[in-house]
Formats: sequence, C-alpha cells, structure tokens
Amino acid sequence: MQLFSNKLSLSAGRFQVEAGERVVGPMRAGLKIGVILDGRQSLELDDRPAVMVAGPSLLIAANSGEHMQRRTGLAGGNLRCALLQFDLDFVESEFGAQFDVLHGFMQGDAALWVRPANAALCALALQLAEPTVVDKLHRLYLAGKALELAAVALDMVISDVPARPARLPHRTAERIREARDIMLSRLQDPPGLPELARMTGLNPTNLTSGFRQLFGASVFGYLQEQRLQRAHALIDSGEMTVSEAAFHVGYTPAHFSSLFRKRFGMPPSALR
Repeated sequence: MQLFSNKLSLSAGRFQVEAGERVVGPMRAGLKIGVILDGRQSLELDDRPAVMVAGPSLLIAANSGEHMQRRTGLAGGNLRCALLQFDLDFVESEFGAQFDVLHGFMQGDAALWVRPANAALCALALQLAEPTVVDKLHRLYLAGKALELAAVALDMVISDVPARPARLPHRTAERIREARDIMLSRLQDPPGLPELARMTGLNPTNLTSGFRQLFGASVFGYLQEQRLQRAHALIDSGEMTVSEAAFHVGYTPAHFSSLFRKRFGMPPSALR
C-alpha cells in the first residue's frame, strides 16, 4: 500500500516464504523499518556479512546511495511482519534530525540495525498486520499506526547510542570487524574480552566503546544474540536437539533455555 503521496510503502500481514528462497534487488534510498513477528530471514547488504533477523525483531535500514540487498528465507512457512519504506526526500523533510543521528552511525552511506522487538513494537506491528477498523478509515488508520511505529522504533535505536558519535578511524573499524568475525567463528568457545583485544591489536576500552558504536551493542550483548540466533536456526531446522544446540553455541542446556525464553518468549522445545 502506498501512503503520503507514494512517499511511504507499507506491507503488513502474513507472507509465504520457502526455506532457502532468495530475493535479490536494489535497495531504494531512504529509511526502512520492519518488525518481524514470526519467521526468520537473513539480510545481506552489498558484500557485508549477513544479518539474521528472527521474530520478534526490529530491523532498521537507512541509506542515501545505491546498494544491493539479498534476503534469504531461513525457514519455510509464514513470515508475519510489518514493513515500512520511506522515500529519502520524505525522510529528510519530515525526519531530518532523527535521520541525521542515524547517518552519523553509517559506514559509508548505509547501515543496518537489528534489535529485539519489545511489546510496544510488536503490538503496533500486529495492528498494522491485522487492522480492525472499518474500510472507510483503513488508510487513515494505517498511516497513523505506521508513523507511530516509526517513532517508537527510531526512539529505541537513537536512545541506544551516544548523541554525538565520533567517527571511528578506518583502521580501528577494520579491527573491530575482525573482532566480530573472530567471535562468530568461535561461538562455542569465544575468547574473553582481553584476549579478543590482544588478537586484534586494540585495548579492551577501545574495543568495547568502538564495538558499541559500530554495531549498536556491547561485545557480550552482540555475542549472546548471535549465539541464540544460531541455536534457534539449528533447532528449528531439526539439525540439532535443544541440548546439542546449547552445547554447540557454548551454553549448558539449563542456562541456554533460560536465555532463549527471555529472548524469544518461548522455550526452545517449542520449536520441535
């Protein structure tokens, strides 16, 4: 659906996705905000590492140049979500200050943010996916809810980062990405912060602050999210049992089940 003189594209509801199904195409300049309620996909931007998005999650993408995106379904079935696409000129005129803050955290002219979706975001996404108003008020209702969801989502991301970030030196950013890649390759037995800092030629303080600036999360928070997402995929696909997946990503089954329930709102056994 097109709203605000075609400056906002809205897609909300349930969409059938096949496991392994891939969609490749240009990424329109502007601001994309998505709340994934159910389902799992990976998203790649140009040649950057893939980002896994598993419901309930918030995804924000911002770009002012031309980029290619690749979306891959990680599990067959329904993808229930609400997706907003604001054109760049609309964003700059209506969300100018907020977009400027996001722009400060971009590497180049594009960036992605993924966060767990809180109850407020999930409720708004559900209202967009399953509106209850009469047809005559349908467009007005969806337009209002779309703007409300955008405001809540941007507040979550902007509040999570410093107001005036200093751009990281190129070499420092490369070393922090190297640290991220090391962690992802060692989910079962990741290095501690001091060791990770030594491996990448940084001190722990610079690694900690730079990691949050680059990825919007602490080193520990990012690692935990990636471990849980990986375990979720292994259990959901039937590749591993709950216990096997827990050990595979470096947790005991009991600790893993507690963390999993907090993150996804259900026990890992519910996936089987």
